[in-house]
Amino acid sequence: MSRISTQAANSVLLSRIFQTQQNVYERQIQVTSERKSQSYDGIAQDSRRLINIENTRSTLERFVSNNEQVDVRLEITEKVVEQFRITVSDFRKELNTYSTGEKLDEERVNYIQTRAYESLKNIQSLLNTDIDGRFLFSGSKTDTEPVDFGITTIEAFQEKYDGTRIKYPETSSAHLESFTINSDTNNLNKPFITPTNFLKFRQDSDGDTTTAGTSTIEASSAMFANVSAGTYITVASTTNNNGTYTVDSVSSDGRTITVRTEMLTDESNSPDVVITFPDPEDPKRTLSLSDANLGDMTFSRSGSTLTASTANSLSSIPVGSKFTVSNTAKNNGTYTVSANTGTVITIESKKLTDEGTTSTNSAAATFFDYVSDTHVKFNTNGTIQVVKNDSSTAVPGVFNGLAVGNKLAITGTGTGNDQTVTINAISDDGSTITVSETVTSQTDTDGVTFTGANSVNFTYSSHTKLVFTDNGTGDVDTIQVQTNPGGAAVADVFDNLSVGQSFTVTAGTNAGTYTIGAKSADGSTLTLTGATLTNETNVSGAEIEVYSVAGNVSATSYFKGDQRTLNHRVDDDRTLDFDIFAAHPAFEKGIRGISIILQGKFGTEGGLDQNQDRSGQAEYLLEASLERTVAGTAPFGAETVGSLEQMQIDLGFDRVLINDTNKLHKDLIGFFKTEIIDLENIDMTETLTNLLDEQRALEASFQIFARVRELSLTNFI
Repeated sequence: MSRISTQAANSVLLSRIFQTQQNVYERQIQVTSERKSQSYDGIAQDSRRLINIENTRSTLERFVSNNEQVDVRLEITEKVVEQFRITVSDFRKELNTYSTGEKLDEERVNYIQTRAYESLKNIQSLLNTDIDGRFLFSGSKTDTEPVDFGITTIEAFQEKYDGTRIKYPETSSAHLESFTINSDTNNLNKPFITPTNFLKFRQDSDGDTTTAGTSTIEASSAMFANVSAGTYITVASTTNNNGTYTVDSVSSDGRTITVRTEMLTDESNSPDVVITFPDPEDPKRTLSLSDANLGDMTFSRSGSTLTASTANSLSSIPVGSKFTVSNTAKNNGTYTVSANTGTVITIESKKLTDEGTTSTNSAAATFFDYVSDTHVKFNTNGTIQVVKNDSSTAVPGVFNGLAVGNKLAITGTGTGNDQTVTINAISDDGSTITVSETVTSQTDTDGVTFTGANSVNFTYSSHTKLVFTDNGTGDVDTIQVQTNPGGAAVADVFDNLSVGQSFTVTAGTNAGTYTIGAKSADGSTLTLTGATLTNETNVSGAEIEVYSVAGNVSATSYFKGDQRTLNHRVDDDRTLDFDIFAAHPAFEKGIRGISIILQGKFGTEGGLDQNQDRSGQAEYLLEASLERTVAGTAPFGAETVGSLEQMQIDLGFDRVLINDTNKLHKDLIGFFKTEIIDLENIDMTETLTNLLDEQRALEASFQIFARVRELSLTNFI
């Protein structure tokens, strides 16, 4: 052993060299990356602050990015709104020109209606603008085109809206109606009720063809409560009344709508009748026919015809033209010729056909059908069926509203069938239940009571009787359902019928049709309006039926989106609401005003030339669409607040808010970036100096280690 250095000394020297090498390596990384450390633990004291600053910066950057996208959307919305404003403004100028000139000139009428058609097509295109597949004006239905006017040609539009029998909706609420009613949803799963048979159609509400008539559609409950007068509706899935109609009014109880009709009133041999009509050669000139030409006139509602006693006296009135009748007792008015034999004119009529009001015209379909004096059949296969007193015909609807698993307590059979049963199945017609328990074969004719158990709300009694009572003068006569023979009132039978509803008693002394004036609180008794009953206790199985038919009543708006407001957060504390839909009042009023001008063919009773007040009505709507304040009186009642002027102001404010907010965000981002640099980045001069120092120290360490390794005792001997 000749070396002076020891293992311990070597280890110490090597550890110092390795540490110095590590320091040089770290300084080199710092110089290369310009960062103090490559991980947060290298700046442990400042790491929490740095993370918070970085998160805040990232949040602000996301706000800026999202705001910029929204600003693009708002910018495009501004452009669309401006183009809409130009379209409406240009049409208003054209309409003003038309209004101040000759309104009976066919060329001028055709021109303004052509401009209306072109404007609507342009508006539809504008409001269906999308960005990246997202429609701007659809609300939350961003994948659905918001506007569909259904316009193919001017002629097709005027065929749909003839301007008299079918008018374009005149109010905002009617214009935006959208619904489908195909059953009585107020009476689903109710005993004795078929909810899909819920409509009655009446050609004339009073049924008298010799008086002025109004057609009505009556529902079994308040299904029309939210329908607006003026709504364009479509009736479908009926036997005789499919078609389109305009709602004139809705009854206060929401059960009945009156539709706009045009029908004649029966009137025979009417003298002194005068008919005026435009000269086919010069529509500005009016021709007239008097009794001297016509003789006596006969009017027929069923045929929609006017018949002159003088042959061919009507031949000068062309098909398709309008004419006005005066000097009659019942039929003064303006009509359009559908057909003309020269002696008989058939008019363009609009009326419903009686349907759902009697057993015959409803094909015996019923909304409500209560059968008295029923029997109950218990079968060993576990089925229990309610039948008529012939013991074979099933009574539908008895068990409506029950469900599999419900329990019923049965009493009154006098046998082992008096028990509580659990329902396993219910027949489609509601006449039969299948139960889990053992059932003894029996046909009960004396009266069985079914009562819901375990909180099931249900009661039914068989073998009941109908008691008709003449209570004297006035609307006081009553019909009550009672147990037989006990005579106790059977509650809840009439719970789901409505005051004003008509029904039919099918058998007995009092067989006939009646109208409900009132119901007892327990639902066992009906008080009748305008009826005189004969005292009677009917135990022969008479039925009480409300005849009605199935059908579909619907309305479709031009607006296919929804009006759900979308929100955008511009920063942590503020949001913007996107509530500009294609149904916005500013858009809706403009569309309605233009469409009112487009409806009705020239020369017909619904034409623009024959309804000259429409130009003024449309001018008001267009002005209300454009401006925040409008002079004059609204022609169709108060309009919903909203104009293009205010819309543009709101859009401008939103864009300024976004731009100002983004500017603030960017300033803060710049500040946070500086803070992050201060926390993360090195002082380059200081770091280079340290690197050089470490490098020199490393070199010295290597030299010292080498010298030490060379030392030996032999050098000193």
